[in-house]
Amino acid sequence: MQERAVDDGKQTTAQIFHEYYAALVGYACKFVDPQTAEDLVQDVFIQAHNKIPANAGSYLFRSVHNKCADHFRRLAVHKKYVEEVLFVQEELAFFNPDTGHTSLLEAPESSVWAAIEQLPPKCREIVRLRYEQGMKTPEISTVLGISSRTVETQLYKAMKQLRNVLKRAHGILLNFF
Repeated sequence: MQERAVDDGKQTTAQIFHEYYAALVGYACKFVDPQTAEDLVQDVFIQAHNKIPANAGSYLFRSVHNKCADHFRRLAVHKKYVEEVLFVQEELAFFNPDTGHTSLLEAPESSVWAAIEQLPPKCREIVRLRYEQGMKTPEISTVLGISSRTVETQLYKAMKQLRNVLKRAHGILLNFF
């Protein structure tokens, strides 16, 4: 590791590293596993090399905190992508033109339809008109005699409730709604 020039009594990067490394890893371990903590702290030192200000302690602890938060954001994005891929794989596995099944939504025994049956009556009716009959928001509002905004609000509430029910039932976040 290159050392920062010593001027005005400032510590070198190596000295700062040796002084704070253990404490920073300990701090990061509050959020992540020890190996990840070491990796994140090392990343902070690599990115901050020769840029560490005079208040090194607070700067480094804040940097490690931010690095841990970034780590969790990346994990969340990865998890969402994996869940979407799993759903697509499940959907593809279900697709069978010989039996007429082209979507999980078309399966009468589907947990999606079971979850729809748990919705309040008005929400359920709107969801059925939208997904069984393929109606658009203005058509649904005309048929039911309610405003388009009410239809959109009811669909939003229904989709939110269905995601929660299906997430618990399958452990899969369905993003096709």
